[in-house]
Amino acid sequence: MFPRTPQYSEQLFVSSRRMVGRVSEGAVRVRVAVCLVDGDHILVAEHVKHDHRHWLLPGGGVERGETLAAAAAREMLEETGLVVEVGRLLIVCEAIEMHGRHLINLIFAAELSGGELHVGRDGVLEDVAWRHRAELGGLDMHPPIAAEVLDCWDEGFSGPVRVLGNVWRPEH
Repeated sequence: MFPRTPQYSEQLFVSSRRMVGRVSEGAVRVRVAVCLVDGDHILVAEHVKHDHRHWLLPGGGVERGETLAAAAAREMLEETGLVVEVGRLLIVCEAIEMHGRHLINLIFAAELSGGELHVGRDGVLEDVAWRHRAELGGLDMHPPIAAEVLDCWDEGFSGPVRVLGNVWRPEH
């Protein structure tokens, strides 16, 4: 049995009565992201929050009643203008911030099927760009999964699903 500590007894899911335009405090947020590659390049999104720049795989939150694959395709279109066929699950990781939010990140492989690359407008999105795989390890990635993405890439995105646990780290 799991220990009953304050972190386990807090509210983890949001009831429909409490959802009024934002996720309630203490809720777990599910984020989907897309790993899209073209030859030796991968598509990443640059975010700026509180004057801190970091890179993510394009994606975002799952909406109520939406499948994970549909959410990943929608977020990719909104952030990048690209249409993708969402494939298999590659990576599962969490970001559990000390005294803060709890995110579950689900990263999926995808194939490009259309659209035109452009930067979406969501307030924190600064850029979307194809970066060479050799650059990935040097980017400030959130979550910090560059090494695992490269491992998946080396396996042709057909290896085992990687379950990484809590990868949160304090920002510099």
